[in-house]
Amino acid sequence: MAKDLEKSLKIADQRCIEQGLRLTPQRRQVMGLLLEQEGPRSAYDLLDELQSRHQPGAKPPTIYRALDFLVSAGLAHRLASTNRYLACGHLACDHGHERTLFLVCDQCGAVREATMDTPLKQALNRSLSQEGFTAGTQPMEMHGRCRACR
Repeated sequence: MAKDLEKSLKIADQRCIEQGLRLTPQRRQVMGLLLEQEGPRSAYDLLDELQSRHQPGAKPPTIYRALDFLVSAGLAHRLASTNRYLACGHLACDHGHERTLFLVCDQCGAVREATMDTPLKQALNRSLSQEGFTAGTQPMEMHGRCRACR
């Protein structure tokens, strides 16, 4: 587990370097917390964990600044519908996040990051265009029930 965490953190660091960004020790700690978690977590849950493991005096702006950075760098995602954060499930992939789809189970809370294939993207864009609407680049969320809860 620790080996996988270190490998993922090295990938995150490399992604930052490629973008001309810096994964500071504090950002790295928050990224590590996200990578260790099962599913999405609230900023305050992450702040509690950061305080207990790394920075006892950390305040809310500390966690929010780190999370904002990680999201903008494409290393983490914010689920708008639940206001929770999770590490990108595709850190080692080279595809973009222009149409990331999160499948959120309303029963157990599990979240799966999926990519939409090209035909689905095209069909969605066509439908939106017919409505005179253009989608932004934010990830999309679809709520329902996962395989285990069906």
